[in-house]
Amino acid sequence: MPDLELRLNKDVLTVAPLITWQLLDLGREEAECLEYLNLLDEELIRETHRRFRLAGANCSPTNTLKANRMALQQYGLEEALLDINQKGVKLAREAGFEHVLATVWLAETDALLEQVAALLTEAPDALWLVGEAEAEELNAAIDSIKNQTSLPIIAPAARAPEKTQGAEVIYAMGSPLQESLDEVRSLSQFYTEPLMICPDVGTPKGATKQQHTMALNQLIDSMADFALEARALGAQFIGTAPGSSPVYTGSASVVINYLR
Repeated sequence: MPDLELRLNKDVLTVAPLITWQLLDLGREEAECLEYLNLLDEELIRETHRRFRLAGANCSPTNTLKANRMALQQYGLEEALLDINQKGVKLAREAGFEHVLATVWLAETDALLEQVAALLTEAPDALWLVGEAEAEELNAAIDSIKNQTSLPIIAPAARAPEKTQGAEVIYAMGSPLQESLDEVRSLSQFYTEPLMICPDVGTPKGATKQQHTMALNQLIDSMADFALEARALGAQFIGTAPGSSPVYTGSASVVINYLR
């Protein structure tokens, strides 16, 4: 597999959405520990990854978002921390993605670093920090992780006049398509690092099956247009917000691959 760090500021890549919300769409309960499914239902995780790999995603997050000690203690699963994180990386790797992005919630520092250490044992391609934090707190977390590894870090964008510092990739996620394009324009003036953009595509609506299909096709076309414009504006990693279907990943992938 190619080295992700060598591709920064070069290749445009398609990213699968955060897997946790995909599992909710497949009928899992929010009250259960979705990360524990790495051990409890490996085939479900494999199939979820496979859907986005077949759609053309180059990069995939792992099902490890909140697999830290503080979160796992709520389920009495803290002793499974290492196994859950290791298996999360393995399952994404087995799906055949070019790059595995180990997802980590921005938890308290000790819990964060313990989870990072567990993930590093399976050599992911990057660490993806997810969550909201003040710039000072976020940058301190990045500094702490940098003491453990030289892997690329993907981190949320802090807003001006504050700035995310130390991360190799800056991301924005969850805004509608047009607002996400505006974010790319704004972030490209504020950051020199590669940008990841993951818009909220929305849900197709239609009173009849035909109307629903027409609405879905319009959204798919909109995602293709978005990928084209985001690429032109300088976004290097293009995906969708959690909960979106693989068809949108495929729409972005077709555009990106066609323009290579």
